[in-house]
Amino acid sequence: MIRVALLHEERLEQGGLELIDRWTESSGDKLWVDIDGSTQEEVEPLLEIRFGFHELAAEDCFSDSTLPKYDPFPDYDFLVFRALNLNLIEHGVATTKLAVFLSRNYLFTVHTDSMPSIESVWQRLPQDRRLLEEGTEFLLYSILDTLIDLHFPLIDEIEEMVDETQELIFRSPSPQLLDSLLKLKKDLNTLRRYSLPQRDLLNQISRGESKFIASRNRIYFRDLYDHMFRITESIDVERDLVAGTMEAYLSVQANKLNEIVKLLTVFSAIMLPLNLIAAIYGMNFVYMPELSWRWGYAFALGLMALVAATMLVFFARKNWLWGRKDLQRLRHHSYKAITRPVRFVRVAARKAAK
Repeated sequence: MIRVALLHEERLEQGGLELIDRWTESSGDKLWVDIDGSTQEEVEPLLEIRFGFHELAAEDCFSDSTLPKYDPFPDYDFLVFRALNLNLIEHGVATTKLAVFLSRNYLFTVHTDSMPSIESVWQRLPQDRRLLEEGTEFLLYSILDTLIDLHFPLIDEIEEMVDETQELIFRSPSPQLLDSLLKLKKDLNTLRRYSLPQRDLLNQISRGESKFIASRNRIYFRDLYDHMFRITESIDVERDLVAGTMEAYLSVQANKLNEIVKLLTVFSAIMLPLNLIAAIYGMNFVYMPELSWRWGYAFALGLMALVAATMLVFFARKNWLWGRKDLQRLRHHSYKAITRPVRFVRVAARKAAK
């Protein structure tokens, strides 16, 4: 679809290709041609023959791999921008390319997919002719301003997701969180790969390198550069936060594994002397001191319990099994467990005496 807006003697018209035939560059009329979803074969005669755009620039309009770029030509500037859309559920960055031909009296915007920023400005144009009256570069600024502002909600969504992931890591870490962080890091790298060239592009044209942007309108492109600079800085901050969150996850998992290993080591250390005692008493010798003793079995069990309790106390005092607060809490609960039956017996005896 090709749609055209023509500003002729303060009169704005919107229509199709017929408006291009009424436009001449020498007249001073302002022309905006928006090419949406058309194929290269359909628009090549218009771009290369009618307006004389370079064939490589026309080819870049339909190339999927073109990064944001700025190419100055004698009669026009060729620019490529990228609109970004991030799906945090499926973790994928979708980009829509916007190719622009900018001159004093005309602006061409070429894109293969529908773009909200283009549609918004096209709908505003009949009520706000200033978009074209101020020059084609001001119209381009209006489009880019809407396009760049759409980045900020994406950054906010990423910040919220990183914050939620950080909370979940310390509350209930799981391998799914690590997988989500890895995918989010990949998305941020893709955002950065497209955002940095776009920031450099805006820096170039805001410094006055484009002769088709009037000096009075450069301040608007400096504002766009400031926005893009904030976006790229935010992306870098979120990349660092994701990397730090991944390290925190690995540290939490390592600490959890250490606690498990420590607990298993303690129980293994307790069982070793018990196995030694059981092995000694399980030897089949005729002359052993406790073989014919009535209380030999009870003595062996008691010895095992005493060794296990001694080792538990030793580990607790060394803070290998519990911290000091945990040990005090254990002593308190143990005291209650021992004294509760005694109190119950005393109360029952008093009731029986009465």
